[in-house]
Amino acid sequence: MKLNDNANVLSIVGSLDGVLKSYEESKKYLPNSFKEVWIDGGNHSGFANYGEQAGDNKATISKEEQQELTVEAIVEFAKG
Repeated sequence: MKLNDNANVLSIVGSLDGVLKSYEESKKYLPNSFKEVWIDGGNHSGFANYGEQAGDNKATISKEEQQELTVEAIVEFAKG
């Protein structure tokens, strides 16, 4: 089901994410105005501290840098 176009949605994706397989196909369910942020060099595992995920690609930035960029994107989004 497509989300209402009045919903504020932020999508943050690592450019080297090897786990998120159906992201492009799933974007059709997001509001037309959703905000998308790509973190260059980030992977799926870098968004948290739960270890490497099967099938993920090797990140080219540190987990700390990826998480810092994620926080910055969320704060910016929250400011409007």
